[in-house]
Amino acid sequence: MRATHDKNAQRKPVNVTANIELVKRVRDEKGNLSALLEESMLAFLKKKELERWKNESRQSFESYDRMIEEHGVLSDHHNDIIQAIDRLLQ
Repeated sequence: MRATHDKNAQRKPVNVTANIELVKRVRDEKGNLSALLEESMLAFLKKKELERWKNESRQSFESYDRMIEEHGVLSDHHNDIIQAIDRLLQ
């Protein structure tokens, strides 16, 4: 996943359509519409990149889950060994 974007990239004027009540409320609060749009776009892109990563990694997750179901987790075996050592030392 891409960590960030070029914050110094050239700006491009764009036309957008937005709910007039929301625009008024944001302006009343001295909000920066351009900054809010960029934040929203970054959030959207992060969400999409995460979805893509999950889809690309799904097979690995499923394989790992099957391995855990069949063999348990390593810490389970580790705990068994520790308990056996403790019993021997008693």
